[in-house]
Amino acid sequence: MPRQLGEQAATGGVDAGLLPLADFLRLQDRFERLGPFGIAVRGRARSVLLFSRRPIRQLDGAAIAVTEETSTSAILLRLLLEQRYHVAPAAYRRGRDTDADALLLIGDDALRYQQTNTAYPYETDIGFEWWLWQHLPFVFAVWAIRKDVGASEKKQLELALSGALGGNQRQLEAIARDASTGLGIPADALQAYLAGFVYRLSQPEEDGIKRFQELVNEHHLL
Repeated sequence: MPRQLGEQAATGGVDAGLLPLADFLRLQDRFERLGPFGIAVRGRARSVLLFSRRPIRQLDGAAIAVTEETSTSAILLRLLLEQRYHVAPAAYRRGRDTDADALLLIGDDALRYQQTNTAYPYETDIGFEWWLWQHLPFVFAVWAIRKDVGASEKKQLELALSGALGGNQRQLEAIARDASTGLGIPADALQAYLAGFVYRLSQPEEDGIKRFQELVNEHHLL
């Protein structure tokens, strides 16, 4: 899970990985970016979802449950609630508490819950909320490697990632078909979902990272 990978990076358990952006920003003294690779969206993320009993603008005083899987999306949610909408939740609780007024889920968990949710009438894609607010892509994770890893190993991994990305992007239909049954999502919808991510970051994504870091620093969220 993203948050666990960040914890492993902080304690020396991994040398390289797809680090949540929030964890990379915390660990820049030890880690550096590996090529232009990451996970970003220009608009809807589709799997970073806030399920709530009231619209996002009306969550003042609410108890917000936040999945244990996330570090970056938890901070993004706080920025949206507290800075975009000027909402003051009563509490943020870690864990999947469906008694809470709102529930933030990510990844496969969010995709699955979306298929069966009957508890929460409102669903907010917080990647899209960022896009509407800042008019920039949102970067959820970047590939990073310890600074003290040898230059040849860094280059070898960067080339491997580039090759894997190119190969897998040509096989999205097969990847989606294989994952469709387990997620309960039609293969064509899953293929469109996978194709919606930006995996090779460019200047708009770099601008999104910079803006997120500015806001995080301004509001002391790391």
